[in-house]
Amino acid sequence: MSRAQVCVWDIVLCQPVNFKFRKLLKMFAKKLHDIECQSYDSIEYKKPWIDPIPDNSYLFGLWGFYMHFVLLWSVLDVNFNSFIIKELPVISAPSGPPAKRLLLFVADGLRFQTFIDKTPPFLGDVMKNKGVWGISHTRVPTESRPGHVAITAGLYEDPSAIFKGWQENPVDFDSVFNQSYATWAWGSPDIIPMFTKGSKQNVHGSSYPSTWQDFDPNLNNQTMHLDSWVFNAYLEWLNSSVAKTLKNQDKIILFLHLLGCDTLGHAKKPHSKEYIENMNYVDMRIKETVNMTENFFGKGTTAYVFTADHGMTDWGSHGSGLPSETETPLVVWGAGIKSSCFRQDIEQASIAPLIASLIGIPIPTNNEGALPWQYFDANYQEYVGRFLLSNVKQLAHQVTGNRAIYDDTNIDWRETQLNNRIRKIEEHINKRNITDGIREAEEAIHFGKEALLYFRRFSRMRFLISLSIMWLGWIITLFSKITGMKRKRRNLQVSVLITVGLGGLLIILLVRQLVNVSDYRNWRLPFFTCISIFSIWLGFTKISTLTPVFIKSKKKLSLDIGGTLLLLVILFVGLTYRFALSIGVLSIILIRIAKSKNVPAPMIWTSIALCVFPLLPVVEPYPRNYIVIIGICVAMSIVIINETSQSRKIMEILRLIITSLVYTQFLDGRYWISWTILLTTPLCICYYPMEPKRRMLGVMLGFFCPLTLLSTSYEPLFLIILTINLHCWLQTTSKNSRNIQKTHITRDLIKAAFFMLYILLSFFGTGNMASISSFDPSWTRHFVTVFSPFLMTSLIIFKLSIPLIIVGCASYSLESEEDKKTISSTVLFLGDCLLLPLMYCVTPYGSWLDIGIAISKFVIALFLPCLFVLLQRLSYPLMEFDLKQFHINLLSQKRHIV
Repeated sequence: MSRAQVCVWDIVLCQPVNFKFRKLLKMFAKKLHDIECQSYDSIEYKKPWIDPIPDNSYLFGLWGFYMHFVLLWSVLDVNFNSFIIKELPVISAPSGPPAKRLLLFVADGLRFQTFIDKTPPFLGDVMKNKGVWGISHTRVPTESRPGHVAITAGLYEDPSAIFKGWQENPVDFDSVFNQSYATWAWGSPDIIPMFTKGSKQNVHGSSYPSTWQDFDPNLNNQTMHLDSWVFNAYLEWLNSSVAKTLKNQDKIILFLHLLGCDTLGHAKKPHSKEYIENMNYVDMRIKETVNMTENFFGKGTTAYVFTADHGMTDWGSHGSGLPSETETPLVVWGAGIKSSCFRQDIEQASIAPLIASLIGIPIPTNNEGALPWQYFDANYQEYVGRFLLSNVKQLAHQVTGNRAIYDDTNIDWRETQLNNRIRKIEEHINKRNITDGIREAEEAIHFGKEALLYFRRFSRMRFLISLSIMWLGWIITLFSKITGMKRKRRNLQVSVLITVGLGGLLIILLVRQLVNVSDYRNWRLPFFTCISIFSIWLGFTKISTLTPVFIKSKKKLSLDIGGTLLLLVILFVGLTYRFALSIGVLSIILIRIAKSKNVPAPMIWTSIALCVFPLLPVVEPYPRNYIVIIGICVAMSIVIINETSQSRKIMEILRLIITSLVYTQFLDGRYWISWTILLTTPLCICYYPMEPKRRMLGVMLGFFCPLTLLSTSYEPLFLIILTINLHCWLQTTSKNSRNIQKTHITRDLIKAAFFMLYILLSFFGTGNMASISSFDPSWTRHFVTVFSPFLMTSLIIFKLSIPLIIVGCASYSLESEEDKKTISSTVLFLGDCLLLPLMYCVTPYGSWLDIGIAISKFVIALFLPCLFVLLQRLSYPLMEFDLKQFHINLLSQKRHIV
C-alpha cells in the first residue's frame, strides 16, 4: 500500500466522521489506488542522477561526432603513422665516397611499363652499357608528395599530410637534402617548396608559375615547356659564378623535378604519342645535361639517378595501388656504379641511402630503406661494407626509439641481438672479411626492419583492442537510444558497482601514466583507453536505464531481422565486389514482395535495370560521348513527357541543349558557361512545385546537367534509372505522420538497411575503389584544366554526391519528421556495425593494392552513414524551398474611394 493510501485509510479509520463521509473517503482511496497502478505502468522511470549525455540534447550528437572523428584519426594514426622520432643520433658516413656530387632526375608520373616498352635511346644505352637499373616499388598513396618523401628521406608518408595539404611539411623529416653540403632544386611549385621551406639554409630552389600546370590536351607545347624550363634553369646555374665556386666541393645534390609526363599522362594518357614524345624529349635533355656536367666538373666525379615518384594507370590517373602506379623506373650510372647490364629491383625508400652513399653523407635519421650494395663497382667494396654498417646502426637507433615509445622500459632481446650483429660486422670489416661483413650487414638490416615491424605491430594490436572496446560501447549506446524504452525499475547496486569499478580503473591508468610519461606519444594508448572506459561505462549506463522493445509478431520479426542481417552481409561484400550490389537490389525486391504483395511492376523493372550497372565495367576517364548523348536524349524525353509547365519545359530543354554543346566541345564552357549551369542549379530546382514527387524530379533534372559535364560514360543514365526507381517508391509509399513507436524498431532497421544499400549503390554504381581513390583531371575538363587540386577534388566529390543527394531527398519525402530522426539514427547504427570488422581490415602490410582497398572500405563505411544524415538534413531546402514565397506583387490592390 502506498503512502497516499495509508494517509487516507488513517483518516477513514481513526477520525470520528459520519458514515457518508467515511464511505466517500473509501471511494477516494480506491480511485487513488487505480490511478497509481495506472501510473506505475505508464509513467517512465525517473533516474536518480543526471544522464551524462541526455537523449533530448545536442550532446548526444556531439559525442557521436567526436567518437567518429577519434576512430578515423586513430585508425590512420595507428596503421600509417610515419614513426618519425625526434633527436635520433646521426650516424656519420665513412670516408672515400665515389662521387662528389649527384644529379637526381625525377620524371613525375613516368610508369615503368611505358618506359621499358618504349625505352628512350640515351637511357636505354645507359641501362645496357653504363649503369644498373630496375624497378622502384612505391607505396600508396601513389602521389607526388609521398613519392618524393620516400626518395629523399627513406620513409613513408604520414597520414596527417592529408589534412595539412600536400604542399606543406606535416612533419619535420630529415632528408638527404638536409644532410648534404648544399642542394639546388628546380621544378614544380608543388614539390620544390616542400624541401626549401624550413630547411637549414642549405637547400635552394626555384619553380615556374603554377598557372603553367594546365591539363588542357590541346597545349602540348606548353606542357613540354615545363621540363624545358627545368633543364634551361640548370644549365644557366651551371654557367653561373655559384657553380664555379663549387667546382671542387663535394656532398652536392642537384635535383631536377620534371612534371611533363605527369601532365600529359593525365591529359593524353600514358600510351599516347604525346606522352612518349615528352619522355623522349626528357631523355634528349638528360643526355645534354650529362654531357655539360661531365665537361664542367670533370669525368668520373658525378653520379646520376633517374627515377619517378609514381606511375600511372592506362586511363591516366594515379593514387591507388595498381601495379602500373606502383612500378617506376630506376636507372643509376656514373661514379662508383657498375658499368654492366645489371637489373636490381628495390623499394622506393632504398633510393635515399643509395644517394647518401654515393656522395658520402649521413643517412636520414628515420630512413627505412636498405642500401642496394649490388649497384656499386667492386672497387668500392670496403666502402660499401662500412656504409652498410652505418645503415644497420641507424636502424638500431630506430628500434631503440620505437621500443621506448611503446612503454617497454627494459631492453628487448631484439635490441641485444641487433647490437651483437653490429659487433660481428665491425669484426669482419676490421679483419678485412668484407664479403662476410656485407652478408652479415644485409641480414642485420633485414632483422632490424623485422624488429621495427614487431614493435609497431605490438602497439597496433593494443591500440585496436582499445578502439574496439570504445566502438562497442558507442554501438551499445546508440542501439539503446534507438530501441530502448525507459525501465520501471533500476538496480542501483549494479550501476554503482560499474561506475566505481570503471572510475577506479581510469584513475589507476592516469596515475600510472603520470609516473611513466616521457613525451606525447606515450599518451596515445592511455588516451584511447580512457575514452574506451568512458564509452563502455556510458553503454552500461544506457542498458541499465533502457530496455529494447521489438515487434511482437514472430514472422515479421524474423523477416525484418533476417533481411537486415542479409543486407549487412551484402553491404560488407559490396565494398569489395561490385556485383554484390546487384544481389542486394534483387534482395530488396524479394523482401518487399514478402512484406507486401502490392509491389508495382515499374518498381520491379527499374530495380532490375539498377542491377545491371554494378555488372558493367567501371567508368574510366576515356570519354564515351555517344553514351553521354544517349543519357541527354533520355532526360530530354522525360522532360517532354512528364513536364506540364511550358516554362519549365523550355528551361530544361534549353539547359540540356547547352550542356550537349559544351560536352561535345562546340562551346568552351571553362570560363563561364559550365559554371553558370552549375551555379544556377538550385534556382532551377526551386522553380518546381512543392509536391514531393514533382520536386524530386526537379532535383534530378537540376543536377543532371552539371553531372553530365563531369561524366565520361553511363553516369547520367545511372542517375536517371536511380531517380525513377526511387520515384516509384514514392508513389507506393504514403507519407505517414504517425508518432514514432519503439515497437516498430525492426521495421526501421530493414528500412535503414534499404537506404544503406541505396547509398552504396549510389557510390559504386559507376565505379570501384581504385576509380574513386584515383585522381584524373579529365573528369573536370569542362570546368577547369589548370592544375588546382582543391577545386578539382571538390568537383569530383560533388559529382559523387549527386546520386547520394537523390537518395537523401527520397528519404526526406518518405518519412514523417519523427521517422526521419529514427531512420537517420538507424542508418548510422548499421554503418557503425560495419566499421567494427573493417577496423581490423585496415593494415599497413601486404600488397599496396590491398592496403589501398582496406583504407577505402573503412573510410567509405565511416563517412557514408554520416553523409546520409547530413544529406537528409540538407534535403530540406531542396525539397521545401519555394520561390513563390518571395513573389512580390508590384500592382497594389485597388481600393474603393468613398
